[in-house]
Amino acid sequence: MIVVGTGITGVGRTHYLRSVAEYSRQNGISADVVDIGPRMFEKASSLRIKIPGDKILDLDTTTLRFLRATVFEEITSYVDDYRGFDKDLMISLHMSFRWSKVLMPAFDYYYLNKIKPDIYCSLIDSVGNILRRLEEEPDLAHWKDKLSVKEILIWLDEEMFTTEIVADILGAPHYMLPSSASPSLMYDVVNMVEKPIMRGERPRKLKAYISYPMTMTKGDVEFEESRRELVERLKREGVIIFDPAMIEDMLLLERAREADSNNFYIEEYGIYISREEVLDAEKYIIDHTVHRDYRFIDQSDMVIVYYPVKELSAGVLSEMIYAHTHMKNVYALFTQKDVSPFFLNYSTKIFRDIDSLVEFISNLIHKGQNE
Repeated sequence: MIVVGTGITGVGRTHYLRSVAEYSRQNGISADVVDIGPRMFEKASSLRIKIPGDKILDLDTTTLRFLRATVFEEITSYVDDYRGFDKDLMISLHMSFRWSKVLMPAFDYYYLNKIKPDIYCSLIDSVGNILRRLEEEPDLAHWKDKLSVKEILIWLDEEMFTTEIVADILGAPHYMLPSSASPSLMYDVVNMVEKPIMRGERPRKLKAYISYPMTMTKGDVEFEESRRELVERLKREGVIIFDPAMIEDMLLLERAREADSNNFYIEEYGIYISREEVLDAEKYIIDHTVHRDYRFIDQSDMVIVYYPVKELSAGVLSEMIYAHTHMKNVYALFTQKDVSPFFLNYSTKIFRDIDSLVEFISNLIHKGQNE
């Protein structure tokens, strides 16, 4: 299978794809990764063209397209070796660059159409993690201080939008996956969902978005333990979980609002950041958080709600309504005696304990349907 992984600078795209390839090999599937960017430098070097790492995007577009084309020509010479299901090629590339405040194309539609990838994956991460990589990784030193929080969020959206459009035009499935997730996440999407579909079989695993009141349960150790237990049990039964906690950009806002100086330290990411810069991106952070979770729901087969509190959560209810109106079943675990009629209205089936929920989902998977 041929998989294209896209993502902006600093998202950890190639590192994640390599970890997925290694995980695949451990599970008996041959997998290779080709990173387009470094290959372009290699081609330039072989042509005795010396390009400093921080200058390649300053080249004229004709030269960039030529270097990119030579790399893709090489890939097309062996890509057919990866058709089928026992050997995977993961191609790491950008769809766009945001350089010197200008958006630049970074893909070649002609060659993507020629290679015909089977699946596209947009890799994302928390802004804090991206900023940390831009500061710490030597290969990314020329990007340090080049991107604000707002610009990173905009670029993430542009990269995903472009990938989604190309995948749609070329008739390939598209996923949004966190690069901070376990490599088993992408492995399962590729091998337990998409490969069976390509073979004309039903998927071996179902995909679920897990919804819960994150703000109301923050710091609740008992809830966090039970949530982790639920997630692990569902995974063991054959459920691929998309968890909103995989990406935590709202943490930036929380820390910025608490900060007593403009340049403050975020321990969770190990970086200093400008309070003014974060607050300037407040609307972007909020909107991205909401629509990112909706995208997780879009690529899921179902939504599983875990609701242990009495208060009404606008976030959970909004996700239930979104799932309901987008033809996704909502299976809700309510541990409180009284349940809001709004929750009842948008739930496909309600459970009172983890055991009964897990048993029901397990039966769905064994029957091969999401009813």
